[in-house]
Amino acid sequence: MKLSSSLALFVTALPAVSAIAILPARKSEALPWVVAPSHLEGVPGDAGFDPLGLGRASPAALKYYREAEIKHGRIAMLAAIGWPASELWDSPLASDFGLPALLTPKGEAPSVLNGGLDRVSPAFWGAAIGVAVAFELYGLALRFRADEPLEPGDLQFDPAGFYPVERARKRRMDLAEIKHGRIAMLAVTGYAAQEYLLGTPITSHSAGFFEPLWTFWWGL
Repeated sequence: MKLSSSLALFVTALPAVSAIAILPARKSEALPWVVAPSHLEGVPGDAGFDPLGLGRASPAALKYYREAEIKHGRIAMLAAIGWPASELWDSPLASDFGLPALLTPKGEAPSVLNGGLDRVSPAFWGAAIGVAVAFELYGLALRFRADEPLEPGDLQFDPAGFYPVERARKRRMDLAEIKHGRIAMLAVTGYAAQEYLLGTPITSHSAGFFEPLWTFWWGL
């Protein structure tokens, strides 16, 4: 009786096991000819790309890398706006307030490659470091006080109530932030490389992105 019951159970489960066995492995969106890393499945922004397997070490390591990516993406989004804005408005604002302009002689924003960082006030560097440390301490305090683990990048800060409640809309917004952050990191890298190689401000050799259409196309 036991043998027949076991045999019947095996025969019943066989189709399900076979179906699982023949399911194709998930392919990477970034590299369609390779299998997507399983440890990235379900992570916002997952394109199946982790050729070095950095996130495979442990869930804690993956969470750390996700937190770092979100932080760098947010800073890059601010820099992607701030870099050209400084080249457009630094001189006019400095003139209005009676302050020295900080752009390089070529009109470029101060940077490691462009030079000119030595002309930036130490007070600015002190304030920038102070704000960064304050945000880091705030984030650490949140994680120590939280009853449940917080998602990477979650600073419990949403004064305008933009972050949705529904799970599907949350995932869509998380994905949007990751994508915008990645594009911004590429953009800022492009700013630095273009200005260094071309020797002109990004707002000059890519003026179509930073001037009104009627000014750029029709000179109005």
